[in-house]
Amino acid sequence: MEELMTFFKNRIADAQKSACDLRADGREDEAALEQIRGNIYGIFVSVIETGTTHTGSPEELKSFFEKNLERIPSGWVIARDKARERGDTVRVVQEEVKLNAIQEIRDAYRQFCGDAS
Repeated sequence: MEELMTFFKNRIADAQKSACDLRADGREDEAALEQIRGNIYGIFVSVIETGTTHTGSPEELKSFFEKNLERIPSGWVIARDKARERGDTVRVVQEEVKLNAIQEIRDAYRQFCGDAS
């Protein structure tokens, strides 16, 4: 999990730098999306930290992480679908940024820790 944590922290730093660069360019909407992406990685840094504190074995930590990897984004799918129904394009894009970040997190988890759904 250490490699995964490092990966997440690097992604957070990348998103923060990108958001700053975009703001400097006057591209506030894109900067806000980068900030959202960084926040999603931050959530999963917290998941790992919490799991490390409250689980007793690497297997329990992996299980805790995988459960949160499914639980946390479930509301974002619902929010995206409702936004589509309302024609709220901004909200749809925001929720899709979150869901894309989750897919990146799943891919990184597979790469560093093994299988995840």
